[in-house]
Amino acid sequence: MTPTQIMEAEHRLIETVVKALGQLADAIEQGRRVEISLLEGAVEFLRVYADKLHHGKEESLLFPMLVRRGVPPGGCPIGGLNHEHEKGRSLVRALAEQAPAYGQDKPGAKDALVEALRGIRDLYQNHIWKEDAMVFPMADKVLSSADQKELGEKFAEVDRAIGHDVVARLEQFAGSLTSSAAAPSPSPGRPGGCACGCEP
Repeated sequence: MTPTQIMEAEHRLIETVVKALGQLADAIEQGRRVEISLLEGAVEFLRVYADKLHHGKEESLLFPMLVRRGVPPGGCPIGGLNHEHEKGRSLVRALAEQAPAYGQDKPGAKDALVEALRGIRDLYQNHIWKEDAMVFPMADKVLSSADQKELGEKFAEVDRAIGHDVVARLEQFAGSLTSSAAAPSPSPGRPGGCACGCEP
């Protein structure tokens, strides 16, 4: 697979998980109990697979190479996407904090947990759409075959550093949610804008 195809495949797994988190938020709001172990599994997936593995490849490898090929490092799209990565980390921290509080029935924890779950779902669905629709097609145009080969090799190094067993376990976690999580609908973006989310 090409580097962008690898990133798109990772997106499909991340989509599955964040879609399921939105469904968990609905269930919690309706008064159903959710297993804390499932929330903890989602936190690990988001921190290791979505952030360390996937965002790590983007921030350390793909985006810097795009910058070397003339894409501006700030603004749209790279600046906006990096900002969203930081926002995602903040939301996952909130999820990690609120999950045990929800398990202990602490006041306000249920509402805060629902807010974090939906925030993660909304951010990731929109973020993934931007990359699939704008960044990856651009990368395929501006990166040479040598660039693509180099990225592919370095992506494999990231996988090895995290551990193939860890990656496989997290992929299995995402796969276990597939039956209840269909792919999200694409966001239409902002009319007349770049749909990047960055400031003009």
